[in-house]
Amino acid sequence: MSVVRNAMAAQIGDKINPFLRSMDYREDTLNPPVGIVVPPLRGAYVDYVSTLEGDDGFLGNPAAGVTLASHNFNLDYMILLAKANTQDRVEENLDAWLGVENDGTAVSVVAAVLADPTLGGVVDWCVPLTADSPGPITWAGLELFGTRIHFSLSA
Repeated sequence: MSVVRNAMAAQIGDKINPFLRSMDYREDTLNPPVGIVVPPLRGAYVDYVSTLEGDDGFLGNPAAGVTLASHNFNLDYMILLAKANTQDRVEENLDAWLGVENDGTAVSVVAAVLADPTLGGVVDWCVPLTADSPGPITWAGLELFGTRIHFSLSA
């Protein structure tokens, strides 16, 4: 999973505009703005129904040489900003990163991932699902502002 998180963070970090430092691991101390690939807070992390199904049914014994289905799982890309920024600037950048504001130069998180949904061949596919409403997020005791973009992946 660390290879997948690294590929996702690297691809977003390389393509996103305006720039957003992108990480594949959690740090106790942050220097916002930053985007971090994390497991989802709610909902499924791994979809075992699609992951473990073989030719003979759920948890069946597939014939020799038959591979079980890909691993299907969910990851979030969490965007964290300092609340000290002016509200207009925070919302302007978040809108660009979420893909709801385009000034002709913006590249959203979603567009960065969809530029290569295989994340450089690391996964079969990675697709965006939804994004949470921006709002307060507590991180290691700090009150920040941000959102989560939810992705479904198969590898």
